[in-house]
Amino acid sequence: MPRMKVDPRFLTESGPEIFTGNELLLKGALEAEGGVHLMGGYPGSPVASCFDSLALIKDLLAEKGIRAVMNSNEALAAAMLNGSQLVGCRAIVVMKSVGVHVAADALALGNLAGAHPEGGAIVVYGDDPWSDSTQCPADSRFISKHLFIPVVEPSDAQETKDFVDLAFTLSRRADLFVGYMLPTNLCDGGGTVLCRPNQYPTFNMHQKIALDTATIDLQKHVLLPPHSWFQEATYQRRFERAIAAARDLGLNTILHPAPAGTALGFITTGMAHAYLRQALFELGVLGEFPILRLGMSYPVDGELVRQLARQCQRLVVVEERRGFLEEQVSQILLKDRQAGLDSGRAEVWGKQFPEGLAGLPEVRGLHPSILIARLAPLIKRATGTAPASARAAEAEAMDREIETIDSTYEADVGPLPVRTPTFCPGCPHRDTAGLCLEIKKQFMDADYMRRTHGREPVDLLFHGDAGCYVMLMYPPDVPLMHDYSGMGVGGGTGVATDAITLNKEVVFMGDGTFFHSGLMAISQAVKLGQDITFVILDNSTTAMTGHQPTSGMDYDILGNPTAAQDIEEVVRGMTGDSRLTVVRVDPERRREYRTLLERTFLAEGVKVVIAEKECGITRMRRKRRSEREIARIKGYLPVWDHMNVNPEICRFCLACVELTGCPGLKHTATDYGPKIDTDLTWCVNDGACVRLEACSAFERVIIKRRRPPRSRLPELGLADIPEPQKRPLGDLWRCCVVGFGGMGIGLATQILVRAGHKEGYTVLFLDTKGLAIRNGGV
Repeated sequence: MPRMKVDPRFLTESGPEIFTGNELLLKGALEAEGGVHLMGGYPGSPVASCFDSLALIKDLLAEKGIRAVMNSNEALAAAMLNGSQLVGCRAIVVMKSVGVHVAADALALGNLAGAHPEGGAIVVYGDDPWSDSTQCPADSRFISKHLFIPVVEPSDAQETKDFVDLAFTLSRRADLFVGYMLPTNLCDGGGTVLCRPNQYPTFNMHQKIALDTATIDLQKHVLLPPHSWFQEATYQRRFERAIAAARDLGLNTILHPAPAGTALGFITTGMAHAYLRQALFELGVLGEFPILRLGMSYPVDGELVRQLARQCQRLVVVEERRGFLEEQVSQILLKDRQAGLDSGRAEVWGKQFPEGLAGLPEVRGLHPSILIARLAPLIKRATGTAPASARAAEAEAMDREIETIDSTYEADVGPLPVRTPTFCPGCPHRDTAGLCLEIKKQFMDADYMRRTHGREPVDLLFHGDAGCYVMLMYPPDVPLMHDYSGMGVGGGTGVATDAITLNKEVVFMGDGTFFHSGLMAISQAVKLGQDITFVILDNSTTAMTGHQPTSGMDYDILGNPTAAQDIEEVVRGMTGDSRLTVVRVDPERRREYRTLLERTFLAEGVKVVIAEKECGITRMRRKRRSEREIARIKGYLPVWDHMNVNPEICRFCLACVELTGCPGLKHTATDYGPKIDTDLTWCVNDGACVRLEACSAFERVIIKRRRPPRSRLPELGLADIPEPQKRPLGDLWRCCVVGFGGMGIGLATQILVRAGHKEGYTVLFLDTKGLAIRNGGV
């Protein structure tokens, strides 16, 4: 029997270990009471790497019969979650905030039916409070409330893992699905956690059970009226069970309780709780004010709110984005005030502060510096009746923190180069974008159109979609995206404009997006007889979220062989008796591609162009693996070619940069002034710069060797480098590493994290990613 290959961290049964936030979801699921049966979902920032992490434990999953899949979209993931509760499985599905909208219909029905008393259903919401990599700012707590799904919010790495088991327990006890809120800083971050033994399900893919269909409660699981409102009427008592379970499990608790009459108390949840503790620590007042930490932020435990309100004159609700908690707390205390209860006297503040002070922002996220700046003035006024000596010391500490924040904000860091998001070097979409820019411009030229196509000018209208090609919204490709309506529905946008405009319409769509939901837009276009061109950019991967496989590939997220579905065959299967134009083309064949696009754009009806070229990142990874293997065997690389810019031809006109937008180009100083050159650390030599005819200065250089190049190691004197001196470290050690454009910062972070872990530190880290990539290099 082959030896099982599993990342040993996921087998740790006790003691400390290091994980990222997304990895902790998996470890938490493995540790859950009774074991987890099903894992699924759809990748998106910030939870995409959760799916890549499945590969680290795929042999364990296979051995224990745990099913782990990447569903084709979020709605199908939610439907899988619903099905799991028929059998009493523990199931968890993961999706980003906007994906919850896609899944809402199925989640509403599943939660209305409820969870199995021996199962449990968790839906993980990957939220991006700062909206750094999310097209539509979202707060999944609100849609979760709309769906009557309780919300659990961990605040640190340990809770990210441990709360998974608690959420399953909560789901079972309350007969409800549980929404599990993971913001960007928890997903991309991580740290030291204390582990527990894994548990595995007794029935699984190897030990199946026979489901007695006669025992299925049809009134509960087949939700049509009147069954629907029968179930709706049970929400109140199910919520009461959820609140009791959350208190019993320690999800909700009052920290640092205080005597009645305390000036100030805080109510908080999730990452805001971690930021609040850090802010109060920096201000020197941590422990002086009671904090109601709500690990379950919906529904709010009214009795704990009342307990805190009886202790404090003012309650400050600290949360990211809009006032979700604040709204619930205000409603609870308003009813108490109307009933004449003591708890109703407490003031509630959050997004607004008293006495004209600036409240907490409701747009984008929080961090400790924001809280220090907003809370320090409030705390100083609230503690005005404290002893003078204590008041002076605290005020001085707060003033120092504010001064530090202000001086940092006002620091002159000099001019910073502007770097807008763009396609990676070697991205196949650059071929299509460059051609479409030229075609759009020439289609507006009356002479060209009459001479070439015998018709009047045409203004091409481009509808947006979700994928790497969303970079079309940035220079130099701005004219190639005129609107954006969400993943897979760009063609649906065209239904409105197609009927009443003379423009020819184009929609870009990726292969992952096609299988997610895009094929439905094509089907609708065929049915409605739209005049529209779908350009499917097939790069053989789900590149935007970290290169997960699509349904067009012959393996799944765990590397298991699967049936590959051909996009062209799927499209042709939807045509019925219509005459649909479907063509497949290599976008590198520029002249052929251009002729094809011009003819297709101007033709009538629905047209589908499949531009098939592999993602530059996956292609280069495979190529470099091959080159390293050759170099390992021969000791050198016999042939190496790369793209070069001839400085004697380059006039530094920057036309190549403006036409390509390729980050593989750089400025370089020469004896003749500044010139453009290729950055060999980035350039992948795909030849797009030459095909775009950006400049005649580009030239391909081929180096051939018969023997290894002369080693420079003796000249460098590496043997003389002294061993670094180990310095004693204190209780707290902080480090910030910044950079752009590659995996260097991520690698440095991993080295520091592992080193700190081996030194015995409790480690906390955050590896912030760029806009366009999750779990991958650019």
